[in-house]
Amino acid sequence: MEFYQLKITRKGTKPPVWRRCLVPADTDFAKLAAMLEDILEYTGTEKYEFEFFQKKLRLQNLDAQTTEPAKGSYEYLEARGRETSELLDTEAWFTFRVKGEDLPEYRTDIEKKVTDDEKTDSPVILKETKGAEDSFWTVEMQTKNAELEKKYSDIGIADVVAKKIAELEKTIASGEQEVSFSRDPKVKDYLNSYNKEDLIESAKELGIDYEGLDKEALAAGIAARVLDPEVMKAIFLQADEWEIEAFDRATERKCFPATHKDWKELEWFSNKGYIVAYSDNHAEVPREVISVYEQINTPELQEKCRKLSWMRSCQSMMGLIYAIAPLKIVYRMYRRRDGFRISYEEFLDILHELAEKDDMCIIKEDKLIWKAVLQDNLYERIEEFQGDRDFYIPTVDEVLDYAKHGYPSQNVSYRKLSSFLRDELHLEEEKIEELLYIVYKEFSMDGMLSDIMEEFNKRDIVFDSDRQMERFAPIMMEVNNNTRMLDFRGYTPNEVSRANEQEVVPVAPAMQSFVPMGNVPSNNIVDMQPKKKVYPNDPCPCGSGKKYKKCCGRNK
Repeated sequence: MEFYQLKITRKGTKPPVWRRCLVPADTDFAKLAAMLEDILEYTGTEKYEFEFFQKKLRLQNLDAQTTEPAKGSYEYLEARGRETSELLDTEAWFTFRVKGEDLPEYRTDIEKKVTDDEKTDSPVILKETKGAEDSFWTVEMQTKNAELEKKYSDIGIADVVAKKIAELEKTIASGEQEVSFSRDPKVKDYLNSYNKEDLIESAKELGIDYEGLDKEALAAGIAARVLDPEVMKAIFLQADEWEIEAFDRATERKCFPATHKDWKELEWFSNKGYIVAYSDNHAEVPREVISVYEQINTPELQEKCRKLSWMRSCQSMMGLIYAIAPLKIVYRMYRRRDGFRISYEEFLDILHELAEKDDMCIIKEDKLIWKAVLQDNLYERIEEFQGDRDFYIPTVDEVLDYAKHGYPSQNVSYRKLSSFLRDELHLEEEKIEELLYIVYKEFSMDGMLSDIMEEFNKRDIVFDSDRQMERFAPIMMEVNNNTRMLDFRGYTPNEVSRANEQEVVPVAPAMQSFVPMGNVPSNNIVDMQPKKKVYPNDPCPCGSGKKYKKCCGRNK
C-alpha cells in the first residue's frame, strides 16, 4: 500500500514543534483532513482548509463554511471527492488550518511517497519534536498511534468524522474560557529544549568549558552563567533600547500570547534564556530572571544602556547610508537627539566602549568604517564613488527606524510596497520584512531590479497576472527613487534631482536599475557590489562563524 510521508510543523514555534507521519495515499482531501485533525489532536471540525500557495488553491468542505470564500487570487474547491494524489504528487508543501478557530496552523512538507505492503491503511506518527509543556499535543506518540490504528482500522472514516463533530459541539457548548496564569518556567529547563549544538555555541560565547558535558549539564551551566548579575548586565548592555522596553513589558505579564512583533523584539533575550518560548506561541519571563533583573536594573545601568544603544543605532545608520564617514559626521548624528548632546571626548569614549562589545565598525584614523564593507576594501571604492558629496544627516526618528528594521519602514513608498506584498501576494509579515530589507539593501547599493527579482524567485514568490506586475513596477520605481543611497551619502535620487534642479526621469522596469539616469555621473563608474552579497542569514564576512545578523550585521 502507498503512503505519503509528511512533516507537519506548527507555524511560529521556536524551537520548532513537528510530527512526521505516514498517511494513506488512496484517499481524498476530506478524509485526509480528518486524519490530520487526529494527528494534530484538534477537536474535530468540518471547517478545515488546505492551502497550496504555489497553485493559489484552497480546498475546503464548502458546505460547512459559514461565509463566502474571500475574494482574491485564490481558487476555492471542494475537498470531498478530490483525490490527494492530484496535488500531493506534484506539490512540495501545503498549509493546513481550521477556519474560525483559535488553533495553530501547520506547514506540511510532502517529503516522499513510500510503499509498505505490511502496514494497514491507518495513519501513523513516525517521529515528533515538541516542548516539555504543550497545550495541544498532550498524548504520547505511542499512545496516539494506538488510537489511530484503532479508529482507522476498526471503524469507518464517516464514524470518525461524526464523532469529532459531536465532540466539537460539546466543547463549544461548554463555553470554556482560557485563563491566564504563570507556568513557572525555569531557565535550565528551557535551555534544555534546544539541541546540543546550539548550547555549545552559547557556551562558547559565555566562556564555558563544554568539553565532556552532556546536554543537561550544559544547559545547567549556561543557566547558572546567564543568571549571574554581572553577566546579565553585560547582556543588557548589548541590547537595543526597544528590546529592553519590550523585555520590561514582558516582566509585567504572566504567560502571554506572543505576536510576531513580540518575538522580533524579544529574540535577543529569548536566545539567552531570559524569555521562555512555549510551543503554543506563548511566552513568559521566569521568576528567577526577574529576581536578578530587579537587582541590576539601576538608574546607572539604564543610562549606560541608553547611551550604548543610541550609539549602536547611529553606527547602524552610518553603515546603511554611508558605509564610511568621518567621526565628526557620526558625532553630529549622535548629538541630534535630546539628552545626548555630549562632548566630543565623551562621544569617543562611548564609541570605543561599544567597539569592545559589538565590533560592528572599526575606527581608522578619523573615520568610522562599517565592518561589512571591509571585504576586498570595498569601502575604498564606495568612498571614491561618493566623491565630495555632502553627508545627509538623518533625523532621530529615521535613525531609530532604520536601526530597528534595517530599512525605512515609515517611508511612504516602502509602506506602499509592504501593502502590495500583503494584499496582492498574501505574504506573511515576517516574509514581507525580509523582502523589504532585501529591496532596501539592493537599491541602496545601486543594485538592479533583476537582482531583487532573483531573490523573490528564490523564495518562490510569483505574480499571478500581468495586472500585478503593472502595479508592482511603478511602486518599485517610487521605492528606488526614495531610497537613501550609499552613492549619494544618504540622499535619495529624488533629493539629488531636486538639488540639481533636474526633473526625475522615469525608468522602465526592463532597465537594469531604476536609478534616474540623470543622477549618475557618466564617468568614473565603480562596481559597488561586493563579490558576495550578505543577507541577514548569511555567514558573516568577518569569519566569526556566526550569521551576519548576529555578528557584524546585528540589528540591520
